[in-house]
Amino acid sequence: MLNKFFGTSLLLSASYIAVADQYNHSLSYEPLTTSNGIITTQPAANVDMAWDVATQAVTEVTEGVFRLSGWGIGNIIAIEGSQGWIIIDAGDSVSVAKAQRAALEQKLGQQIEVEAILYTHSHYVWGASVWQDERTKVYGHEWLEKHLMADNGVSPLAGNFNARAVLQFGMLHPPQGADAFPNKLGFSLDKLSDEKGYLSPDITFTNGQIETHKIAGLTVNVLPSPTDVTDSVAFYIPKKSLMVTNALNGDNTIFNLYTLRGDRYRDPNRLVAAADLVLSYDFEHHIDIHGPANTTAEAARHSIEAFRDSMQLIHDQTIRAISLGKDAQGAAEFLYMPENMRLGKETYGQVESHVKQVYNGTMGWNGWDIYDINPLRTHDFSKHYISSLGGIDSAVKMVKQSNEKQTVKGWQWSLYLTSQLIELAPNSAEVKQLRAEAARALGQRTTSANARGFYISEALLHEGKLVLGDQVIADYASLSQMLGAMDKQKLAQSSIKNNVNYLRYLVDPRKAEGLTAQFNLKLSDNSGEFGIALRNGIIQVGEPTVEAVTLSLSHSQWSSVLLGSVTFRELDASLEAFDKALTIQSKELR
Repeated sequence: MLNKFFGTSLLLSASYIAVADQYNHSLSYEPLTTSNGIITTQPAANVDMAWDVATQAVTEVTEGVFRLSGWGIGNIIAIEGSQGWIIIDAGDSVSVAKAQRAALEQKLGQQIEVEAILYTHSHYVWGASVWQDERTKVYGHEWLEKHLMADNGVSPLAGNFNARAVLQFGMLHPPQGADAFPNKLGFSLDKLSDEKGYLSPDITFTNGQIETHKIAGLTVNVLPSPTDVTDSVAFYIPKKSLMVTNALNGDNTIFNLYTLRGDRYRDPNRLVAAADLVLSYDFEHHIDIHGPANTTAEAARHSIEAFRDSMQLIHDQTIRAISLGKDAQGAAEFLYMPENMRLGKETYGQVESHVKQVYNGTMGWNGWDIYDINPLRTHDFSKHYISSLGGIDSAVKMVKQSNEKQTVKGWQWSLYLTSQLIELAPNSAEVKQLRAEAARALGQRTTSANARGFYISEALLHEGKLVLGDQVIADYASLSQMLGAMDKQKLAQSSIKNNVNYLRYLVDPRKAEGLTAQFNLKLSDNSGEFGIALRNGIIQVGEPTVEAVTLSLSHSQWSSVLLGSVTFRELDASLEAFDKALTIQSKELR
């Protein structure tokens, strides 16, 4: 009857079984020890050579076009026009940009005059002030600064983003020895702490529009190219037969469609569309912000097609897996890529992570297991699970036996068991050490920089060796809070709109239950004016209302309120409910 009603396709799909022989491919390599003592895999050890960033160099790609590489994973592109120089992207910091500018001018044998700085996107903007000369104009996407401030400014997400970046990029890993990062996909803390020289765009590109600008005597076509971030653009310069892109270089690595540190959803369909738009132009030379330059039309097309086809395959095969009734984990186990597209190319992220991201972006978190709809609390699950194994001592014995197998599956199982044990016995030195052993073993065997960063960080955490400044990190929550903490400088540099909206994320609904209050905030040193209302466990930021008390404060005075140096009651007795509802640290505790 089912066959008659639905047709034959249902039974064919239901009976179809795919063999997955690439699952966890990034963990299939035997470890090796590099000449400087790092234990890693061959693909990870070869990344710097594959990306052509092993040495710091200024290379002329074609007449008047230079690639500055090796100061990190991001390339800087310098282009000579008839009226000055164009610099595309600005690197990681002021100190790095100083070295890059000096190297370029040494290569040229003269000082340059920078007519324009062009940002491809919001990730490599921090050395711009070094490139700024008297006539320099800065160009970037209209959303660039909004995205930049959401990740790095006064934002409830900044601490979490930065903490996870610290882990993924191995910023707290030792600089030498077995645990050191094997390639430039790992960063030092300088990435966060070095002086920043970001400059706001003077001229912005409209989202989704192809634009033409005359810059330094050159025609520059700006192409919408939303790749890892939606503020990304590509630049086509016809006179140089040059295309400059962000993240459209696919010969040596699979693009990081999902980054383990977390980010907004990267839809593979938009990446495919970005590649197709670029491929509709004719050019001989292609320089991506990442990876080696492509110096022939054939090489450029091959590399960009490799990128776009890998993104389409991951998307299409995830959708195919969903059509076959698989959940996110099932799709990750199912997906197969032609060997030339995958083998040795999971050096940044890993395909399983990308598949799960596409699944969740399409279907959400829920799969087929109804247990997941209302699961036990984490602690209760761990308690029941460890009890079912015979208790903590029995489970610890299993972990030891699993580690002793010296296999990837054994270490994976150890991590799962110790996840439950840490929940019940968070201070057990034995459990911590066993977990560290398993995490380090997997970190030494993965090709993925993302995965290595988290695995080795986990090992260091449980050995008490994850240190930021003079502070030993006891858990990731404290690291997130440290890196996201507000201070006067951050608040002074952030827009008043961001500062006011930050209040929304300080509400504790338990404390706020039943409380209501409202006021108008008028900024005495700018034109900002807001209506702020507390009700139903939320704070609404909107337009001022006539019935509310008005506070007239400077930007600095408002910062003092957010930092707890001044209470709301001190500003007006009617606003005491805000003091009760918000998780602002009081001035007595600061």
